[in-house]
Amino acid sequence: MDVEQLKSLLRNNGIKPNFTYGQNFLIDEFVLQDIADAAKVTKEDNVLEIGPGVGNLTRVLAERAGFLLSVEKDPKFFQILHNVKKDFKDNFRFEISDALEFNFLEVFRSRSADVSGSADGHGKGDRQFSAGPDGVLSSGSDLHYKVVANIPYYITGKILKMLMYAKIKPESVTILTQKEVAQNVCAKPGNLSVLAISVQLFGVPELVAPVLARSFYPAPKVDSAILKITLDKTPRYKLADEKKFFKIVKACFAGKRKQIHNTMTNNLGLDKTRALEILNQLKIKPTSRPQELSIEQWVELVDLISN
Repeated sequence: MDVEQLKSLLRNNGIKPNFTYGQNFLIDEFVLQDIADAAKVTKEDNVLEIGPGVGNLTRVLAERAGFLLSVEKDPKFFQILHNVKKDFKDNFRFEISDALEFNFLEVFRSRSADVSGSADGHGKGDRQFSAGPDGVLSSGSDLHYKVVANIPYYITGKILKMLMYAKIKPESVTILTQKEVAQNVCAKPGNLSVLAISVQLFGVPELVAPVLARSFYPAPKVDSAILKITLDKTPRYKLADEKKFFKIVKACFAGKRKQIHNTMTNNLGLDKTRALEILNQLKIKPTSRPQELSIEQWVELVDLISN
């Protein structure tokens, strides 16, 4: 779909790009195929797409996937996605819902249990699913899925954290996001952030390829990148208390330009002598900045603070 075809589609459906929702539509056919290639989508895969919009990536994924579930927040795209559904009746379902609140795992479960009764693609769907106690997903380690999406940039961090913290994590997450965010997620010690730690605790991120702003309509003000995160089948690090881990990390990063011994005492309320003892035990220089510590050091540091 070229720019003129997209403009016509939007006009015929009475849609104007909503900048509040970060609606920049990918129109480069080569990039669309590159995203699906990077995700290695096959007929064996359940795929979750977040923010399908006009369905350009949706059609590519539906052609390749065993089953595709697309979750779109903006109800104005209902008719467009309903038309996509006409071409992919057996393996495609869409929902008009907030992906941060929708329990998509239950749809995958339902699909596995009864394929014929789970996918009618009518807006809110056959059934309503509430979020589980862990925020979005409920238990059930027998399910496997991949996430592939052109996520609105303003919620990239929230989406990634939702997926990383889920009890049942996807096999991989392949998204088109702001280039700076992709670089941030892939950062090494020296430039780590809370988001980078949140992702690298559970998987290996890779900046697959840059994507120029002109590949979109309307063109965003920044360039983008295809980011792929391959999740580990077993946890890379053992966390005694995940919530406490991130509480401590976030507190230390609240003063990330300060030295680590100061953030430990000022932001965590630790006795200065105890803070220095912990750092000495881990052979971390007290003058180190929070972004300079490796993830292994953060795990060890939190364990000692918690004891």
